[in-house]
Amino acid sequence: MPSTTRPLRLLHLDLKTVYSYGDQLLFELVRHTFNGYGGGSLFDLTASHPFREPATRAWVDRVNDTFDGVVIGGGGIFPRRTNAARSSGWQWDIRTELLERLRVPIVVFGAGNPPVYDPDDHNPVFRRHINATVRRSVFVGLRSTGAADSLRAYLDDPQDAPVTVQPCPTTIGRHLLPSLAAGPDDGVRRLGLQLGLEGAHVESGLRPQDVFPRYVALVRALQEDGWDVEMVAHKRTDAAFHRAHGAELGIPLKRLYGSPDVLFRGVQDYARYPIVLGARGHSQMIPFGLGNVPLSLSTNDKIRYFAREIGHPELLVDPWADDLTDRALAAVHRADSDLGALRADLAGTQERFVRTTTDNLAQIYERISGRPVDAGIEPYSARELRLAEASYAADYARRELAADLAHERAGGGTPRPEGTAAAARTGSDRPATKGPATASTSSSARPASSSLRRVVSGARRRAARLLS
Repeated sequence: MPSTTRPLRLLHLDLKTVYSYGDQLLFELVRHTFNGYGGGSLFDLTASHPFREPATRAWVDRVNDTFDGVVIGGGGIFPRRTNAARSSGWQWDIRTELLERLRVPIVVFGAGNPPVYDPDDHNPVFRRHINATVRRSVFVGLRSTGAADSLRAYLDDPQDAPVTVQPCPTTIGRHLLPSLAAGPDDGVRRLGLQLGLEGAHVESGLRPQDVFPRYVALVRALQEDGWDVEMVAHKRTDAAFHRAHGAELGIPLKRLYGSPDVLFRGVQDYARYPIVLGARGHSQMIPFGLGNVPLSLSTNDKIRYFAREIGHPELLVDPWADDLTDRALAAVHRADSDLGALRADLAGTQERFVRTTTDNLAQIYERISGRPVDAGIEPYSARELRLAEASYAADYARRELAADLAHERAGGGTPRPEGTAAAARTGSDRPATKGPATASTSSSARPASSSLRRVVSGARRRAARLLS
């Protein structure tokens, strides 16, 4: 049994990215949640490791010798279109025999939605592996009741599994990041607009050529009503509407991708919008966590589950409706007309999420240490925030260097695939270029030694600035 005279040392299996703002922020806030519990006296979740890196026997043995437990999550770690590992059927790339060799307990924290279970059409590798993972876990927390129910459908013994609801830490952002959560009190009616249409959206009938004209009409109607509309982009795909129509509409773009520096700046940006109309799960959860109203296009189960979880399904807008513009405008008007009462109700729900989180942390601590505890979550100090941001930038740079080196050793003479942070370093908003590298894409194909100097130099500059 681990010592009770020191914090439990946990390893965070995570993803460091600058190409998806929701993922960039949520993994960091998982660490804040654990490290803030009991003011840092109960958990030490500072070491991290990429869950997509294939596990080896030597790695498992080091984890057994060094840590009291492993935390994986949160976010979309369950299988999607192309990111499932062959060894597991989801994003944790560890073979079952190595999973069985792992002696320390596992904590799954704030995970997203598994695919809906179909007994006649599902991935048997995922089902076997997730059952093995749950058997070795002391806690499996998914971020909505719907997601937890979806996971139980895969389990051989769902009644005995430690599966429960654990809200995404972004939904308690005002509690974790109080110094960043206050919006301006200047009387300006601001609305944040996030719209990203990717492959799954297009296949469902949400084509840009159909949706964009409706959003042009929506923005113009909002501007006529006196709203100051700003676009928010979590990914490059989110900036497509702004590239096409931003100039004619006169709306600015808040680009929350392409750099580690947006880690906490994005929270401050979102705090400026009393109302957000988004189309991603985290364009719901982040505004909610800051005490603002999250209107959402009802594009997937994740978004629908969350609207139900907070008790406000009326905040959803049907994106397939021919009268999308009118419906979205009506949703904004309803929210604005009762803004104070609505925000107060959402704040009460957030307090429930905070209580759920602290109760879950107490269970995790007791199940690992054998010792009951009752504590709250203390937010990071200003200095701790600067250290966290510098640490994120340095670890991100280290992982990118390792990936660049691996790519070059494998004989890669072309850029690493779009969506990696190496591609993000170009800062380009243009679509991925096919064929030979052009001037805008060749920088990510430079030799790894050049990447090393560039990445490390950038990380040092950021760290010096943050700690000054």
